[in-house]
Amino acid sequence: MSYCGQHIRANVIGAVCSASGESFEMIFDGVDTAVFQCYLDELAKIVPLHPDKRRILILDNASWHKSRSLNFHHFECAFLPAYSPDFNPIERLWLRLKADHFADFYTDDHQALVDHLCSALLTLMNDPEKIASCCAFRK
Repeated sequence: MSYCGQHIRANVIGAVCSASGESFEMIFDGVDTAVFQCYLDELAKIVPLHPDKRRILILDNASWHKSRSLNFHHFECAFLPAYSPDFNPIERLWLRLKADHFADFYTDDHQALVDHLCSALLTLMNDPEKIASCCAFRK
C-alpha cells in the first residue's frame, strides 16, 4: 500500500438532542481543553438553562473532557465507560455523516474538506427528523 500526499483532517465537536434531533456542531483544526471550552461556551449560548429540563452531555474519556479547568456551565456530564463509544448517540450521527457524505469524497485541499464538511453538517442539521431517528435511544 502506498501513501501519496499529506494527511489532512478537520475535527468536529458536536452535541445532539436524541429526542428532537436538534444539534450543534463546530469545526476545529485540532482539539484540546481550550478548544473544548470554546465549544462549551458557544453551546451554552445556543442551549440555554431551562429550570424544568436536565441538560446532560455524554462524553468519552478524552483528557480534554476531564480537565478540572473546564466550565460546563449548566450542563451535567455523564462519562462513558472506557472503550464504549457505541453508547454515545452522536457517534451514530458521525457514522451517518460519513456514509452519506464522505464515502466517495477525496481531496488533498484542507479548505475543500472544510467546505464539504460544512455542507454535510448543514444538510444534517436541516433534517432533525433524520438526526432523531439516527440518534434515538432504543428501548
